Amino acid sequence: MTKEPLNPTGVSEVVSKLYALPHEFLVIEAEEIATDFPLWLTKHFELTPHQQAFIASGLHASFIEFVQSRIPFFFLHRLPISYAVMGKEPEDDDEEWGKIIEGIDGASRTSSPHRSGGDASGTFQFIARYYRK
Repeated sequence: MTKEPLNPTGVSEVVSKLYALPHEFLVIEAEEIATDFPLWLTKHFELTPHQQAFIASGLHASFIEFVQSRIPFFFLHRLPISYAVMGKEPEDDDEEWGKIIEGIDGASRTSSPHRSGGDASGTFQFIARYYRK
């Protein structure tokens, strides 16, 4: 699979390519993301130096744990995953800027025995926000 830029279009492309895979390959991807989300990102995305640095030191451990526990569910049920960027990425290395990534889990699941295979729904959104410190 070719790497895509880590931007909204690139995330959409990667998710589409993954969801086109047979289930057994998607299970492998889900296991990889559950094990090491930062490594999975570097495997699938062309990263800018700013993105590399943020992935290496800007993602809090609790955020990584949250993503690693939730995204496999979305993969295995082929539910929508999106990425949005609010504001423009600073062009220079100005330390006055910060970045926050938020993960919004909108999944639901039913307990109905009559909805075989269709018991999961919802979306997962990643939202990046740039701000002045």
